[in-house]
Amino acid sequence: MATLNQLVAKAKESVFFTAPVLERDLARFLKDEEQHIRRLASEAVKKQVKHIYWVGSGNSWRNLYSGKYLLDKFTTISSDYFMSYELTWRQPRRLDGNAMAFFASFSGNTEDTINALRYAKSRGARTIAIVNQPDCLMGKEADEVIPFHSKALYILPLAAAYLFSLEVARLQGAKEVQKTIDGLFALPPILGRLYRDEEARARELAHQYKDERLFYTLASGPLFGLGYKFGLTVFMENMRVNGSFIETSEFRHGPAEMLDREQPTLVFLIGTDESRPISERVVAFARQHGAKVITYDYADYGVDDPLLAPFVLMVPLQWFAVYSVLLRGIEDLDARAFMGHGSMSQGKGVTWP
Repeated sequence: MATLNQLVAKAKESVFFTAPVLERDLARFLKDEEQHIRRLASEAVKKQVKHIYWVGSGNSWRNLYSGKYLLDKFTTISSDYFMSYELTWRQPRRLDGNAMAFFASFSGNTEDTINALRYAKSRGARTIAIVNQPDCLMGKEADEVIPFHSKALYILPLAAAYLFSLEVARLQGAKEVQKTIDGLFALPPILGRLYRDEEARARELAHQYKDERLFYTLASGPLFGLGYKFGLTVFMENMRVNGSFIETSEFRHGPAEMLDREQPTLVFLIGTDESRPISERVVAFARQHGAKVITYDYADYGVDDPLLAPFVLMVPLQWFAVYSVLLRGIEDLDARAFMGHGSMSQGKGVTWP
């Protein structure tokens, strides 16, 4: 039987465990795609695009959430983020030739997102696919392709959404975003350091919570998308436990009542942005009423810009997930019980979910 150390060594080669390659691949991606992404931003501003859509499913939906967050915060261009099939069902009137639509999928062969991309094209929108390899279905059908050539399926599309939105803001005169753009390009060695430094704490926490069957993940502000990712598309998908995601301030509006009779495990992602005071209040309340609390506090990681929190906290969270998966007897981090086997997908060339 393999030892835990041997399983961790094997895990570093898996598609699921992306932290080992982030330093190298993020630096390469930003170098390779910077001018392409800046050109798309310039196009959006010069052509006076009226609306921008961010579309995906699962993990690839939430890594685009920040695109809307940043556009709302710093620009005058309206935007929305949609789950892929929701776009086709809602049929928004603003999806037309004056719109630009980004679609993300690691495989580029996701049923939901292919159908959404085709629908957007039928409405005349300019379509951009963010995919691992450009020769996938989405890569062949989109007007523009941003390939990332890496297993870093969350961080690299996130970087694309950040750079595009921040560049739009810069071109519109928002000088304050230059700090975040510079911080984005300075991230690779920081993520490399975190990968090397955060293993020990993750291993200890995973052992402490190895028998827990229910995790609620709570996050707000810039960390909202990352919280969703881990609450639903990591803890449930990979650890195969019960879980859910709750926006932190919303915990006070109903979910808090569970603490009258239950002591669940709550995983808090705490930023240094405007959401911090509410997060601190909810953490204190949860502890006071007997919840088992795990905190990932961005203030502990030495990066000043509040907007870069999802890049930084992804690394310690992923280490925790890796150890938690292995301690539950799942030795192949890339294996899925149902997803990727064709049991839930339809369409020629479609491989996911």
